[in-house]
Amino acid sequence: MSPVEQDLLARLEAARERSIGFLRDLLRVPSPNPPGDTRAAATFLQRALQEAGLNSEIFSPHPEMPNIVARFDGAHPGRHLVLNGHIDVFPVAEHEWTRAPWGGEIVDGRIYGRGACDMKCGLASITLAFMHLHAVRDRLKGRLTYTAVSDEETFGPWGARWMFENRRDLMMGDCLLSGEPSSPLCVRFGEKSPIWIAIVVRTRGGHGAYTHMSKSATKIAGAIVAALEKVTEVPVRAPDNLVAMFRDPDIAAQVDEGCGAGHAGYISKPTLNIGRVMGGLKMNVLPNECRIEADIRLPIGMTRNDMRPIIAEILSRFPEATWEELSPPHDAPSWSDPDGEMMQILQDTVVGLGRRRPVPVITLGATDTRLWRYNAVPAYVYGASPETMAAADENVLVEDYLHILRTHVLAAARYLGSA
Repeated sequence: MSPVEQDLLARLEAARERSIGFLRDLLRVPSPNPPGDTRAAATFLQRALQEAGLNSEIFSPHPEMPNIVARFDGAHPGRHLVLNGHIDVFPVAEHEWTRAPWGGEIVDGRIYGRGACDMKCGLASITLAFMHLHAVRDRLKGRLTYTAVSDEETFGPWGARWMFENRRDLMMGDCLLSGEPSSPLCVRFGEKSPIWIAIVVRTRGGHGAYTHMSKSATKIAGAIVAALEKVTEVPVRAPDNLVAMFRDPDIAAQVDEGCGAGHAGYISKPTLNIGRVMGGLKMNVLPNECRIEADIRLPIGMTRNDMRPIIAEILSRFPEATWEELSPPHDAPSWSDPDGEMMQILQDTVVGLGRRRPVPVITLGATDTRLWRYNAVPAYVYGASPETMAAADENVLVEDYLHILRTHVLAAARYLGSA
């Protein structure tokens, strides 16, 4: 371990309680999406950067969804690493929680709050890592860029996607490191891509006792939901070098341990989630309209052009239904080299910190990291366990959070190199 790395670990140990407090304070600033208003949380982050002597820029294509960009250069020219996180989190159904969703409580070694896992743990980590590395910039090479974006939970039209479309110069680098959930046992190098579709069924409707007078929009919707299961059976031609590793029982077992039982088995399969079904006025009225919102996830080896005809064929059997795509039309599954340099750095760093060597993983959910991959920038993710992601009583282990922070700091320093 180099002298600068030893100094960084000493700084982290001295700041342990402040690091915990930083995440707890960030969790206490609500930023649910919808509605997506992240102004208060962005102000919190920008103030922290300013107090650490760092200037940052705000880009707000949507007035309630700011994006923060900051950067600094080391003592000598070198490579350019980008750190990325998102500020928005899932919404909250407060009646389902037993802990205050915006409380940042610590109970039995876990920090609770919406975003504790996805992804304010990772956001706090990359923010603090950026500040710690800035403090030793005179002993580093290259450039480090920090991006904290809004609107990730809805594909980033006002967040990272807008930044790439309008300020690509600020987002590009030689490599990206993200703190999205991955589990400390895994490093994400690729991910599936979603197709979100909305289906609307319309019929004449009428009195609930006169079922001979009109078809029921909700009954048709139920039949559509059942028929859509066909999308999960579509064969996939995945590149064998990307999925063969998950046939290794030891790797598959560690993936399932880190990301949830069954994860490895779904890496190369399309999936279907019926997120919302909305229809009907009251019990004794034949519904004349019903809306279905479905989330289909495409594995690596499958494109939207492969799936669209399947969806269209299924829905052609239901003349009362129309459908539209809600997700960005050109997004696709993405991946970086599973043996890439940052993968090796992260794995070696984790082992050096006394933990099990994390295995590469393709994850089932999508993140902003796809945008860097689309622009030929290798992108890797190391973050918290996804176990409670989007769930009530979302939480992260305190020691996992501190471990992730150490890993981000050391991996970034090793990628940039000592001056």
